[in-house]
Amino acid sequence: MKKLLIALLLIFGAFVGLIVLMGALALLAPAWSSSTEGLLFMQGFQTIALFGVTAFVGVWYTEDREDPIEKMLLKKGLTLKQGVIAILFAVAALPMISLLVEWNKGMVLPQFLASMEEMMREMEESSKVLTERFLNTTSEWMLFVNLLVMALLPAVCEEMMFRGWLQRALGQSVDYHTAIWVSAIVFSAIHFQFYGFIPRMLIGAALGYLYYYTGSLWVPIVAHFSFFVKWESCFFINSLFMHAHS
Repeated sequence: MKKLLIALLLIFGAFVGLIVLMGALALLAPAWSSSTEGLLFMQGFQTIALFGVTAFVGVWYTEDREDPIEKMLLKKGLTLKQGVIAILFAVAALPMISLLVEWNKGMVLPQFLASMEEMMREMEESSKVLTERFLNTTSEWMLFVNLLVMALLPAVCEEMMFRGWLQRALGQSVDYHTAIWVSAIVFSAIHFQFYGFIPRMLIGAALGYLYYYTGSLWVPIVAHFSFFVKWESCFFINSLFMHAHS
């Protein structure tokens, strides 16, 4: 547990350092860093550095310095049956998740937290605008880059972080239900989207149980990727439709 706490502190330091780095890049190259290409690059770099690399380092430091990838169960293959189940699970859960999203959006904080609520709504709107900007394209190359940066990289790197490392590490000290739900809460909180907190937390828990029961990290990765494609990518799908008919 001590090593886990140290590793989490290192991750927090990496997060702060990454913010400073991105801020410096915005000052040194404002035109590029504000372009769609620059923003996508920074988004992808942030995902890899903050989740993928830190998960690898976390496992290496706290558990296995010889083969962290094996420890995260990434080397355990994905069967066709598991892949189909993961995709069908994501598709079947979409209606309930959509209802929860709308319900979560309607939550109102107490009056004394009104300023915090306004700030959170502004953050949500900024995130929405940025996502729309990424996905609203008909370029084949940009569609591929969007799919890579907005769906594939988060699916792999975030699952490495929250299921492959954090959930499994916590599971060595507490029961697996607690490990799954604590990891799901952290997974949702770190996205800093209060009005999507509950549905994202439930998705995180579902991914955690998939990981626990199948013993392969690829199952939640496939489900995570499918959740994005089915839930968050309306603009991406619309772009594909527009491109096909252009």
